[in-house]
Amino acid sequence: MTLCGRQRDIQGIVDDCKSDHLVVLSHEPGMGASSLLKYGLPPAFAAEGAITLVWSDWQGNSFIADLKEAIAEAVRQQADRNFFAETERLDEILRRAHKKTGRPLLLLLDEFEDYLRCHSGSHLSDSFDAELSSAVAGHYAWFVVAIQSHAIGPFERLSQYVPNLMGFHRKLPPLTGEAAREAVLAEASRRSMDVETAVAEALVSCKTVACEGGIHPFFLMRGVTRILDAESRLKSTVARLSTFQLNGGPDRLVLESLDDTLSDLSSTSAELLFHWCKILISPQKNRASLTEKALSDYAGRLNRFVLTTLPQLREIGLLRSVQILDVTRYEISRECLTPILHDWWTRREAALLARRRAQFRVRSISVAAGAIVTMYITWLLFGK
Repeated sequence: MTLCGRQRDIQGIVDDCKSDHLVVLSHEPGMGASSLLKYGLPPAFAAEGAITLVWSDWQGNSFIADLKEAIAEAVRQQADRNFFAETERLDEILRRAHKKTGRPLLLLLDEFEDYLRCHSGSHLSDSFDAELSSAVAGHYAWFVVAIQSHAIGPFERLSQYVPNLMGFHRKLPPLTGEAAREAVLAEASRRSMDVETAVAEALVSCKTVACEGGIHPFFLMRGVTRILDAESRLKSTVARLSTFQLNGGPDRLVLESLDDTLSDLSSTSAELLFHWCKILISPQKNRASLTEKALSDYAGRLNRFVLTTLPQLREIGLLRSVQILDVTRYEISRECLTPILHDWWTRREAALLARRRAQFRVRSISVAAGAIVTMYITWLLFGK
């Protein structure tokens, strides 16, 4: 389903790159920008003869050198086996690659908000801002910068170096209903399965996947994957309405999509994650980034389990570490997982409260019964 409904966006980006050398692709989390850069744009630009590199590794102090080495590797694999990186600026390696191969280069800079956040106000950001600006001005490569919408403000600091920085700005929209239905059927077909029409319609029209008048692809696919997995466990090749309803319907399919992963955690790890959700998720239900010390301090009596739980949560894809100005912080791995994790926390909290109320009622009844028995025995012994 990766490119369902995205052909117009792909062609628009190709046309914009031909008009200028910098296209800014802004998007909300989970709209599929990374998939578009990895799988949609490279084939489209191959027709233009471009040497393509997708880059998203912005953390650490060596990312500039690593990017240049990745450019050289892309040139070696796609055009010239004898091309190697040298000690040079970004514009220089792009100019040299273009001169040696006679082909345009395409740099697809993904998750650019991570660069802006991890290196803001640092010596590295000053250096890279200048190199990137010179490279764009050099016209030896096309650049597509994919960036989440909330980071557009910080990104515009580059306008002092790049004239008309936002001149070719596109916002990646949600899927249309037609594209969403196509995506549901495409994913089922990929798994040699089919989907009843009622199931597809329920998924496309449910509240959880609705987004700005369209369909949110990340949440849609969480639901699709769960219903297809459920049918696979039943040895069925059709996503049926009966199975759909047994699993709680479309909204529950999406919001409970982490439950199987979370159920595999040890009781201690699950309790620690439940405790951390209060600070990993802000009151506005956005993800927050916290140091290991902050998480340990908040863990209370469970702090001795922090060092083993953090790697485990990273390994299963719930948390990720980010280096912000050389300080390692932890956060929910994807912003789109935040509402799903918050729903899990809410349900667990409700269950704990219900258990406490039940225990309180049992204790209250026990105390009352004990008092009645005591009064009765006292009456028997002394009442006469």
